[in-house]
Amino acid sequence: MKGFGLDGKLFRGLSKAGDFLILALITVICCIPVITIGASLTAAFYSGMRLVKDEENYVYKDFFKSFKTNFVQGFIMEVVLAVIGVVLFIDLRACAYWAFSGSGSMIGNIFMYAIVGCFVVWGGVVLYSFAVLARYDDKAFTVLKNSIILCTHHLPQTIIMMVATYGLMFFSFKYFTAYIVTIPLFIYIDSYIFTRIFKSLENTNDQRAREEQEAAAEKLDEENKSEEVAGIEADTEPAAVTGTEVEKVAAQETVTGAEVEKMSGQEVATASENEIETK
Repeated sequence: MKGFGLDGKLFRGLSKAGDFLILALITVICCIPVITIGASLTAAFYSGMRLVKDEENYVYKDFFKSFKTNFVQGFIMEVVLAVIGVVLFIDLRACAYWAFSGSGSMIGNIFMYAIVGCFVVWGGVVLYSFAVLARYDDKAFTVLKNSIILCTHHLPQTIIMMVATYGLMFFSFKYFTAYIVTIPLFIYIDSYIFTRIFKSLENTNDQRAREEQEAAAEKLDEENKSEEVAGIEADTEPAAVTGTEVEKVAAQETVTGAEVEKMSGQEVATASENEIETK
C-alpha cells in the first residue's frame, strides 16, 4: 500500500496534476488583458519547469515572481512576435491569392511555400522565446536570437512541442470545455521538454568551461616549468666576465710582458759580461 500513501507515486502525481491545473487557470486569467500574454507565458513556463524538477514552493508565488520580473521583456517580445506574425499572415494571403488566382504562377507557389516555412519557424520561436526568457536573464532581442538557434538545433523536440501545443489548441477551439485538460497538458509537455533541453545545454557549457580551465592550468604549468628550466640553466652557466675585469687581466698581462722583456735584457747583459771575462 506504499503507492497509495501521502508519499506514494499516486498521491504525488495527483498533487502535481492539481498544481498544473492551478497554473493553467492563473495563466489564462492573466492573459485576458492581452498586453500581459508575454509575461503570463513566461511565468507559466517558469513555474512549469520548477514543477517538473520538483523545485516548486507555491505555484502562484513562483508564477507572480516571474510575472513581475519579466513583465517588460515579455511585453517587448510579445509585440515583436505579434508584428512578425501579422506580416507573415498578410504575405501568406497575398502569395496564396497570387498562386491560386486564375492566372496561377509558379513563382507565387514558391513564395507561398517559403512563407509557410517561415510561419513554421515563427511558431517554434514563439514557444522557445518565453521559455528561454523564463530560464535566463537576457534582453528581448538576445532571447529571440537564442530561440531561433535552439529551435533549429533541437528540431525533433521542436516538432513534438509544436504538434502537442498547437494540436491541443486547435482541438480546444472545436471543443471549448477541453481547455480544462489541454492547457495544463501542453504546459506540462513543453516544460518537461524545455527542462531536458536546458539541462543538456548547461551541462555542455559546464563541460566546456571545465575543459578551458584545464587547458589554462596546463598552459600555466608549462610556463612555470619552462621558467624553472631557464633558471637552472642560468645557475649552471659560468659567470659573465665584466669589462672592468677584462681590463685588469689585460693590464696584468701587459705588466708580465714588460717583466719578461726586462728579464730577457738582463740575461743578455749577463751573457755579454761572461763573454768578456772569458776573453
